[in-house]
Amino acid sequence: MNHIVSLSGGTSSAVAANRVIERYDKNKIALWFADTLWEDQDLYRFLDDLESYWGIPIHRSIQGKTPLEVFTDAKIIPNSRFAPCSRMLKLRPFRKFLRKHPKPVTVHLGIDWTESHRMERPKATYEEMEGVSVDFPLMWEPYANPPHRVETESWGIKTPQMYDMGYPHNNCGGRCIRQGIKTWERTHTYFNDRYNEVADWEEKQIERFPQLQGRGIARNHENYNDNSQPYRTLKEYEKKFLDGKQAVMPMFESNDDTFACICDY
Repeated sequence: MNHIVSLSGGTSSAVAANRVIERYDKNKIALWFADTLWEDQDLYRFLDDLESYWGIPIHRSIQGKTPLEVFTDAKIIPNSRFAPCSRMLKLRPFRKFLRKHPKPVTVHLGIDWTESHRMERPKATYEEMEGVSVDFPLMWEPYANPPHRVETESWGIKTPQMYDMGYPHNNCGGRCIRQGIKTWERTHTYFNDRYNEVADWEEKQIERFPQLQGRGIARNHENYNDNSQPYRTLKEYEKKFLDGKQAVMPMFESNDDTFACICDY
């Protein structure tokens, strides 16, 4: 039996991979990561440290486009329910990698008991392929309990910096289209250039395609101004906290994956 572990770049999938490595023959294990070319630099450091710790190379899939380039090509403004970057940069390349991998093979995903409701869909999807099964190492007994950084730090590996900044994930450098508006506020504070990159792109995309007016990223999260009108774009929403109407930093704090990257599964 061969094994593939899908790594998100976060602590939960790292712990899942470690469990697989401890249980099975290293020569039968492949580690896979999808690089969106939008990642925080410390994510790459984390992956390098994991490679050194395990002594197994991580296959890094690069499609040559960032999520914004995918959205530009598709002539859309994405939202939490419709984000083709997941399909183009992660899911489709992974399925291609999986089809070419020797069978039988088990795909291991880093979903723990706090997200058990997310297990059914990827299991059904991948097991449609002949010779493929799906397993969830964080559900092996004893269950792996968050915060998963406790274990990765016990290996002598520093936790990715975005967790210490309060992010609930370590993906796309704090620019994940599926993330909540509070996380966008955090990006505005810690990575203002990244916030502006997406906000400026959004405005230009509306100029290029006027039919997209009113479909901005901020509207996905149902945020309303004092006149009960929805904030549509990130530029509009920025005024809400720049005008002092609320604290710049959200109250939410995290020190680990609050959720595994939904794009990977």
